[in-house]
Amino acid sequence: MILGFIGTGHIAAAMVAGLCTAPRAGDRPKKILVSPRNAETAAGLARRFTQVAVARDNQAVVDGSDWIVLAVRPQIARETVEGLKFKRGQTVLSLIAPVADDWIAEAVKPGRFAARIFVMPPCETHVGPVMVFPRAPAVQALMRPLGTVIPVEDRREFLALWTLTALIAPFYGFAATSGAWAATNGAGAEAARAFAASMLHSLAAVADRPGAEPPDALAKHAETPGGLNEQVVRELAAKGWFDAVGASLDGILKRLEGRT
Repeated sequence: MILGFIGTGHIAAAMVAGLCTAPRAGDRPKKILVSPRNAETAAGLARRFTQVAVARDNQAVVDGSDWIVLAVRPQIARETVEGLKFKRGQTVLSLIAPVADDWIAEAVKPGRFAARIFVMPPCETHVGPVMVFPRAPAVQALMRPLGTVIPVEDRREFLALWTLTALIAPFYGFAATSGAWAATNGAGAEAARAFAASMLHSLAAVADRPGAEPPDALAKHAETPGGLNEQVVRELAAKGWFDAVGASLDGILKRLEGRT
């Protein structure tokens, strides 16, 4: 199977790297064609992986691929995709943010629009959620090397889960703020950064392992009465910190649904 990428940004590059280094050799695409729009990224992928080639243009990606991943910014997506000529028998997947994207199925005909997908940059190292909507066994099999495949059937569920991706920057901001605080209170800057990152990583790993208790239960275990965690949770809750997260996510979901 030859896999093509229309768009070669950060997420697409992570996907390509993850697929090319899939733990099982049989899960690696025979060949991957990437568009030249982001020339430096595309050339870097071709240097790293022998199965990656940079196509002449987006139409050349379509012409030479069996499966195609649409990975362009939503601001230019419709103009880019509707300018391409797809072929019967091609399978098309979309990484495009799902804001008013109901035009895709028609735009890729006579190709077949199979699913919307979602991955995060850590998919390069085969970790993180990999959402597939709707359920599609062949798509799920292709995506499996990239992380934890989560198939969904309902668009509302898909958008609700996609909404959580708005917490990526706040998460890193939380890690940065924590490390910076330690650095200004006696810790070395590098030690503070490493400690904060490693601590948060280990906590997420515990919550993500098979059979793990839900996060609210894990939080309760950590909140020893009169302890340090209990104090911080109480103080943050009193300031509306947790409610503010939910309020922001409400706004993001409305945006994805086209209500704002």
